[in-house]
Amino acid sequence: MNKRVCGNCRWFAGDDLCFRYPKENTTVAGSFCGEWADASITPEQEERQKFVRQIFLAMTAAEWGASYSENDMWKIAGKLAAAEPQIQRENEQ
Repeated sequence: MNKRVCGNCRWFAGDDLCFRYPKENTTVAGSFCGEWADASITPEQEERQKFVRQIFLAMTAAEWGASYSENDMWKIAGKLAAAEPQIQRENEQ
């Protein structure tokens, strides 16, 4: 993951221009506003990462994965997140 500064953010266009907050003229590559989005991944990949985290946290909160290692739980959460679109398509048919 990139360092969370404007220069590595999806919203930063350089030349002190931030597409997220275009009226703020003080944006420089080393700044940070809290709305950082990794420029090295697509918005879809970012959404999938968030979904995997949500599944992992739900599994942890429910103590569902007590018999699994943390690494195995991340793998299971990733598989569940990947299956989600397929499940939606099956439910629509």
